[in-house]
Amino acid sequence: MSFRASHIEVKGDLKNKISSSLPDSTSIELSEKEIEFILVTIKNGLFKGEYVETLYNLTLKLQNHFVYLRSKNTKL
Repeated sequence: MSFRASHIEVKGDLKNKISSSLPDSTSIELSEKEIEFILVTIKNGLFKGEYVETLYNLTLKLQNHFVYLRSKNTKL
């Protein structure tokens, strides 16, 4: 499987075509199973040093939301 990106520059101002068509703040809803899948995928992945801090922050947000969803579903 392969992916294609139009324009990507990690530390510059260039934005890719896809994100330029989206609003600055996009809200999405993920289920508990979807978040769990992403977290397991991150756990099993290998990442270069330059992405570790960004990945850590993303993982922390996903874990917090996962714990919130799990506690919400447990209370029901």
